[in-house]
Amino acid sequence: MSRSALWRQEANTLDRQRRSEETLSTAIEEGRRNSHLKNIIPLVGPDDTFNIHPMLLAAIGKSPYFMKCCEKLMDWNMVVDEIYYE
Repeated sequence: MSRSALWRQEANTLDRQRRSEETLSTAIEEGRRNSHLKNIIPLVGPDDTFNIHPMLLAAIGKSPYFMKCCEKLMDWNMVVDEIYYE
């Protein structure tokens, strides 16, 4: 593989990681903001870990499945649906 192809591949990987982190932070904000609405599951626990072991949370955030899902998950309800139905 050429150097430029490797750089593109690394750039794409970093971009997917950045988008997954943004999606997670957006889901946190929406979960906190919209907890008073009807049919919305309130978000409880610390924002940074969700009461999940930090090693497990880091593995989830870096997994290819999560990065792929982040492209189509746009709000907190879609994240919950993905976890529940998939």
